[in-house]
Amino acid sequence: MRITAATLTPLHLTLAQPLKTARGTYAARDGFLVRLTDEDGHVGQGEAMPLPEFGTESLATTHRVLREWLDGLQGQSLEDSIEGIEATLVPSASEELRQRGARIRGLDAAEAVPAAQHGLELALLDLLAQRKGVPLCWLLAEEARPEVLVNALLGSEEPEALAQEARAAVAEGFQTLKVKVAGRPLDADEARVRAVRDAVGPGVRIRLDANGGWTEPEANRALDRLGWYDLELVEQPTPPEDLQALWRVQRRAPCLLAADETLATPAAVRALLTMDLGGGPVVGAVVLKPMVLGGLLPSMVVALRAARMGMHAYVTSSIDGVVARAGAAHLASALPSGELASGLAVGRLFADEPRDHPYQPRKGLLRLRDAPGLGLPVDPAGAP
Repeated sequence: MRITAATLTPLHLTLAQPLKTARGTYAARDGFLVRLTDEDGHVGQGEAMPLPEFGTESLATTHRVLREWLDGLQGQSLEDSIEGIEATLVPSASEELRQRGARIRGLDAAEAVPAAQHGLELALLDLLAQRKGVPLCWLLAEEARPEVLVNALLGSEEPEALAQEARAAVAEGFQTLKVKVAGRPLDADEARVRAVRDAVGPGVRIRLDANGGWTEPEANRALDRLGWYDLELVEQPTPPEDLQALWRVQRRAPCLLAADETLATPAAVRALLTMDLGGGPVVGAVVLKPMVLGGLLPSMVVALRAARMGMHAYVTSSIDGVVARAGAAHLASALPSGELASGLAVGRLFADEPRDHPYQPRKGLLRLRDAPGLGLPVDPAGAP
């Protein structure tokens, strides 16, 4: 394929109400849409929405790197294959050339740019799948599922409002609910979790996300108390850099633990997937954030290696826009198992979410379109 046009468009998303996590409160998200056009008029779309607190580069770095990459792609002919995409993202195995390319982009050779890489990779995958006439997920796995189980993220702070959100989500068909915890007193978190469980009864799955906001002793105390509410799993209860603490807490926890922010750097991913402390893997599951891991292809590698070690994998958004969530849905459909709900039903968090796009959940499911690539329309004015 020959790239005849490569464009970069700023993307600003406003949240309907601020989202509080243990790592900060978010009122808006900023990033870029990547669009690549080939000689046949196909348009591949990608999204780069950096979140430095969760392990990506800064917005300014994302812009600089993507601008350099897209300028270099203009008019270039690329191989029509996954290998061709990988070669484009990592142009040479030569260390000398790799470091020279990093210097051209104004980066240290060791500096990671996962959000920029995600944006370019997704646009290339979308373009390749369109050229082959297949849904993007088929490039990742021939046995990809046509639908993805998703959870509802509850954003209210007060227990009564949280309970109301939970009832509304279950009425819509969601069977897995996610609640942010940590960053507030344990009594307050317990009141919030209790309110959700009382509101929805015993048949609905509840998962918690601490975003690494507890120390190891705090995590143990919290899980001792919150475990009474029959939790499905808890994401990142301890600081992400301390894998041994995460392993110890998992050994005594009443439910699965999932590593999330721990996967923010390649070194941490390698450690998680190779560490042998005896008594099984570090945690029961890994949370795949393609924007943090650098794209769908590296995320798929992590999922497959985790599965071989006995860990589940599921996909979540980094509070992303429609294009990134569409790519994440295709990744989720290709995972070895679809047992755990993915966190991709977050469109309702945005005040300016596009209407009627094909990746809105229905009854707790995202159904992938049987269309080439991502199956997203292209709006010249901005988002799909």
